[in-house]
Amino acid sequence: LSYSYKNIFTVNANGRYDGSNQFGSQSKDKLLPIWSVSGNLNLVNLCKINANWLDELRLKASYGEQGNMLDNQTPELIIKKGGMNSFYNEMTSSVAYFANPELKWEKTRSVNVGLESSFLQNRLQFGIEYYYKNTSDAFMDKTISDVNGYTSYIVNSGNIINSGYNLNLTATPIKMKNFYWIFSGNLSKVFNKVKTAPGAETYQLNDFLTGSAVVQGQSVGTFYSYKFLGLSPVNGGPIIEDWEDRYAEIKEGNEYDTYTKVLVPSGKREPDLTGSINNTFTYKQWRLSSTFLYNLGAKTRLFRIFDGYSNSGAFNSEENINKDFLNRWQKPGDENRTNIPAVLGPGSDSYYMYSSHWSSGYPWTGAVIAQDWWSMYDYSTARVVSANYVKLSSLSLTYEFDQKTLQRLGLGRLAITLSGYNLHTWCSSELRGQTPTQGGFTEVQLSDTPSYTLGVSINF
Repeated sequence: LSYSYKNIFTVNANGRYDGSNQFGSQSKDKLLPIWSVSGNLNLVNLCKINANWLDELRLKASYGEQGNMLDNQTPELIIKKGGMNSFYNEMTSSVAYFANPELKWEKTRSVNVGLESSFLQNRLQFGIEYYYKNTSDAFMDKTISDVNGYTSYIVNSGNIINSGYNLNLTATPIKMKNFYWIFSGNLSKVFNKVKTAPGAETYQLNDFLTGSAVVQGQSVGTFYSYKFLGLSPVNGGPIIEDWEDRYAEIKEGNEYDTYTKVLVPSGKREPDLTGSINNTFTYKQWRLSSTFLYNLGAKTRLFRIFDGYSNSGAFNSEENINKDFLNRWQKPGDENRTNIPAVLGPGSDSYYMYSSHWSSGYPWTGAVIAQDWWSMYDYSTARVVSANYVKLSSLSLTYEFDQKTLQRLGLGRLAITLSGYNLHTWCSSELRGQTPTQGGFTEVQLSDTPSYTLGVSINF
């Protein structure tokens, strides 16, 4: 449904019902109304603005409610027919999907408000938009005992707030007969926060270390680390805050409470600010275009240096040793110049101080904080660095053949373009050559490799 009035305002309304048999047997859970309203207001006509420099000034807004459902969810137990069991000489079946009759729609309410403007015969265009999304009954994993036949299932227990704003700007600073320059850029800022706490046993230690855990009061994607205090001046081993002197405070705690106390939030895997900057320069038949991408506000973890370091106190011969060990602790006093631990083997008197952690065995009955001190160092704050970067994503140079040449060749268009991609990334020197977009959360160490193409475009 749409209504417009004298090129001053336009209002739109949409609505429908969505239904799903994946929910419980209660009819009220199967149908959900989906609707939205939006409108835009022409401020130039409304306010009767008569200015040669102003082409357009428009206010827009929208509100909507929608629902979401996951695949592979069902209110009834689904059995899958199997084959013949040769031992029992009978046909077998297995569980395809477990019953989840209490699941409901995940609901999202969203508000968008924006302003669009154009000036100087469209040589300058600017837009700004703010959005707010409130997701209730968000889907979250709940850990249960494996005596049920599975270890977790989906429940409606989350409340997540997402908000942010987008800015965009397009300008033509220079416009001449044979030369012009077009500039465009955009910026996006994102805020999000989890308002509810997950179940006590929903997430394991690795979920907190990799940023997969959802923590109340923290942004989605926040990862945790062990608090690094320095290196031992005696043997060069890592000194890490592990609450051994306060173990009574966490002995009876669940995994969620223990890890949110012992570990410290180190930052978000996703950036706060993202955007791009584009420039196009044209001179006669030549055109030069560039695109820069930027990400600000994210953190990442350096690749683990003790990967392949076995309990025998030696590195696996099939894996490379990290070059950071060239700067390792080797003698007393080195702790003042480096944070790379010494390599301690079983022959060292200090080896068994670090080869296992006190929480990894008897008599400790609480949540396991770590298996050994080497892994604690790899996941410590000493290995967290800024993931901010600016990347020259693409650069291209195009030559367009003139009309005289095209007529002689009998062509409608002929252009040759030389392009380069992933040409350079400006980022923190602490990354030591590591790509900021792929940190120590992954197993494979890849880098952005520059690539080049030469293309010819022909129209007849």
